[in-house]
Amino acid sequence: MMISNGFPSLSVRIKGLDIQYAIFLILVLCVSTGSAEILFYDDFERQEIDLTNWIPRVSWSTKDNDTRHDVLGRKVLDIWGGGAGLNLTNFPEEFDYYADFNAKNGGSLGFVFHAKNDKYFYMHEISTTGSKHAPQHIGWHTNRENNWSVEITPFADNRKRRQNVWYRVKFEVRKNYKFKAYLGKVGAKWNSLVFVGEWSDNEKRFEKGKIGFYTRGGNRGAAAHHAQFDNIFVTTPEFNIFLVELKDKLAVTWGDLKIQ
Repeated sequence: MMISNGFPSLSVRIKGLDIQYAIFLILVLCVSTGSAEILFYDDFERQEIDLTNWIPRVSWSTKDNDTRHDVLGRKVLDIWGGGAGLNLTNFPEEFDYYADFNAKNGGSLGFVFHAKNDKYFYMHEISTTGSKHAPQHIGWHTNRENNWSVEITPFADNRKRRQNVWYRVKFEVRKNYKFKAYLGKVGAKWNSLVFVGEWSDNEKRFEKGKIGFYTRGGNRGAAAHHAQFDNIFVTTPEFNIFLVELKDKLAVTWGDLKIQ
């Protein structure tokens, strides 16, 4: 049996799939309309990375969730350095990008946008305590064949984010090459995510493309940054992923759909 709403990334075969994950996808279909849609979702609950969704680096793997956060489910994406790994989907000019993340060794991690390939992309890096690259900042990077440019801005709310702590981020990607970032605690709802920075690319280099993650250093070497990610959502702008309401008024939240 195949379920699809017209987006390849949301077409899944029910057999062998986790029941709660299948329920989530059914809910996605219930709420996806022509004007507001979930374009992509991955919670990394499978034993291995889904190669129909990702072009991973060799340092990528799934790892058991060893925290108390139920919203993370049983598995998370675990990355040790290695540069940019990408999604296979080319997303439109405008979207919202949500993720849960944990900056571990190295204290920083990056989110990739509008990637043509692993040499041409935007990479916006969040630096926490423990980072040697401007902690408590966002580094708004552009990469062209390893020719990097960066503009660094401190968190707009002046709060400190810690290494080895799970957070939730939302990036708003808009026309005219504009980006805004919001942060909150892991499991935070949309209205508690706090604005932390914005940036525009006045040179207008990359209009569309793939998303992904970026971590510094070689694969698992002493200088490699270690980071973990989970609950990746890409949606049309301003689509509320945190509350899905069924026709019988039964409310189901993002966290409720994860394995407890």
